[in-house]
Amino acid sequence: MKCIAKTYHGLEQLLAEEIAELKGEKIKVRTGSVAFETDQEGLYRMNYNLRYAANILVPIASNKIQNLNQLFAFVIKIKWDQYMNVEKSYAVTTHVDSEIFPEANKVEGKVKDAIRDHFQKHYGSKPIDDNEYPDIRIDITIDREWLDISLDSSGMSLFRRGYRKTKSHAPLNEVLAAGLIALSGWDKKSTLIDPMCGSGTILAEAMMMMCNIPAGYCRMRFGFQDWYDFDKKLLKKVKEESNEKITDPTADIIGREIDPDEYDASRVNIQRIPMSAHIRLESKDFFKTKFRDENATYIFNPPFNKPNENQNIGAIYEKIGKHINRIKPSNDLWLFSSNLEANDDLGLTVKQSIDLVNVSIPCKFYNLTYHEEGES
Repeated sequence: MKCIAKTYHGLEQLLAEEIAELKGEKIKVRTGSVAFETDQEGLYRMNYNLRYAANILVPIASNKIQNLNQLFAFVIKIKWDQYMNVEKSYAVTTHVDSEIFPEANKVEGKVKDAIRDHFQKHYGSKPIDDNEYPDIRIDITIDREWLDISLDSSGMSLFRRGYRKTKSHAPLNEVLAAGLIALSGWDKKSTLIDPMCGSGTILAEAMMMMCNIPAGYCRMRFGFQDWYDFDKKLLKKVKEESNEKITDPTADIIGREIDPDEYDASRVNIQRIPMSAHIRLESKDFFKTKFRDENATYIFNPPFNKPNENQNIGAIYEKIGKHINRIKPSNDLWLFSSNLEANDDLGLTVKQSIDLVNVSIPCKFYNLTYHEEGES
């Protein structure tokens, strides 16, 4: 079957390599997604294991359209009873990049009208429209004049790993956190430290990557489990084979957090994954850290404003930069941020800068070092 794995800009190549490792075929890298082919077992394996995918779509129909009436006429003719019935709830997600259809909500409404009318005509009743917890998720993508209709095999986005029960003030997306770890080049042998660990997402993702714990290990359900052809025994086989590859830790993972609420959130979240006892949490202030872990990789995401607080983010970044310049660490330092203007306040030397997008927000992932004397 043909599949499309959606991801975030900047992680496409990582995702393609991961799909290849899981024996996906005819892999094609696109902007924000990777197309590939697999069978039913492979679809289950991808959903259970992929770290860098947000959703995995299975296309069911496509066509050129010029207006909403053509959209309706095409959608209503699809044999929807192959995929759902009037007892199933459904949701429609739209992604529209077209001057012809400037309002995505009208596209969504027209698609829902067509699905409801299809079932009303053939069965005398309509399926339930449920945007929160639907049985079937339908993805509508329009690129200029081209319409693609897919079923979302993942259901809820794959960044919902299942281990995070307590959120911090600015939680980092799990898929993006895994991508940051991979892009940093961490070798899974030297120490990894998040000195502003918040709700512990980087810590959890690092442990899961190091020990080969499937990304979906803590997840309760996938969208394909509500499909007509769902094979319960096959999913069990996929999970058992994937879980057999889990290994013991090969490096130390350390999280540091001074905010007591964030520290508690991290503690609650990481204890839900295997090997969590090997993650060391420390209540430490970043600005009192001396970076004595010489061979460590530091990955951190400075906090955003907390609700109802008027923090000066630029001042926080300036303070971070001054601290690093003062102690001159020899560690590998990586900083992720969407505060692009505030990064100018760091006053550090940028060894590498990677452009990323967090949902729709442009971000940067910086490999930093202290500012050498004499540098301008």
